[in-house]
Amino acid sequence: MINITPVKEQKTKEYDSFFKQEKDKELFNEPWVKEHGYFLELDGQQLGFFVLYPINDKKVWLRRLVMSEQTNPALLIMVFDWVSEKARAQKYKELFVHVQEASTSPLLEMNGFKETYEAPVHDPKDVDWFIKEL
Repeated sequence: MINITPVKEQKTKEYDSFFKQEKDKELFNEPWVKEHGYFLELDGQQLGFFVLYPINDKKVWLRRLVMSEQTNPALLIMVFDWVSEKARAQKYKELFVHVQEASTSPLLEMNGFKETYEAPVHDPKDVDWFIKEL
């Protein structure tokens, strides 16, 4: 069973242990990461981490998604469903994602995202934006 736990409810050593696996620990250093971040846990193991960054009361941005190196690639498809469910539970109507590599686009499209040419925020620049209606 999947559990989605806010970072705010985690002890420092719990999230430190996850990010020790990652090459870039700076992924976790922004204040908005701790405020809007969540861990995905499957059968007691930390599977991944994501940030649902509010744009306004109807729009949210999947600003960060980091998966454990040991994660089965087949689960990545489910991760987008779990993130969407969490955003929907928070009453958001639209979920935005940006991509920097075109190879990610087919994965998003398989998960119900469509490319949009209206960026919901002005930063980051030079990325492609995708939207999913919730």
